Amino acid sequence: MWPLSAPALCPWWHSVLLKVSGLGHLVLLVLVVVLSKPLGAFQPVVGEDLGSPFGLSHGSFSSSACSGCKLCPQEWQLHGDRCYWLSKEKGNWTQGKKGCENQEAQLVVLRNKKEKKSLKIITGTQTVWVGLLSSPKELRWVDNTSFNAKTWGSLEKTDEGCGTLKEELEVDICDDEHKWVCQKDPFQLFPSTADGEKCDGAV
Repeated sequence: MWPLSAPALCPWWHSVLLKVSGLGHLVLLVLVVVLSKPLGAFQPVVGEDLGSPFGLSHGSFSSSACSGCKLCPQEWQLHGDRCYWLSKEKGNWTQGKKGCENQEAQLVVLRNKKEKKSLKIITGTQTVWVGLLSSPKELRWVDNTSFNAKTWGSLEKTDEGCGTLKEELEVDICDDEHKWVCQKDPFQLFPSTADGEKCDGAV
């Protein structure tokens, strides 16, 4: 029988490596705790960058009392409780509708004049497609809501007309070429403010 040999001793640097590794785990734990704090604990990022037609380069935050709650995708701009995007190319109304749907959005549906004012910041003086359709009987938005003549005034109904916005809402031939504006709901970062109040999402 061979004689038993003494167990090999670990090199001194093994114990140093173990201590450094333990310290690294402690640092990572502290970072996880710090970064897991609600975003409301930090200075909110104001995102209605009115100097740029597309908002912040990495999305934009709400600048309302609910700052930090809502985030839009890159090149979209947040106004009120919606994200808006102006197309770079022109096309007919159907192309605009499909272009928005490809981004899981829809052509913009205007709810009030304050929202129209926000859109004018994005679109400027150019004519853009919006989500309004005309038939001989009625005007209707793409989300199937009725057109409110009390808010927008009376528009001429045509057989196959599509809504545009320049200075005011108008009905144009659907085959004309314009840019278009899409809308979608923002990403909700967390459901309430630091004070525990719900984000109201008012436009």
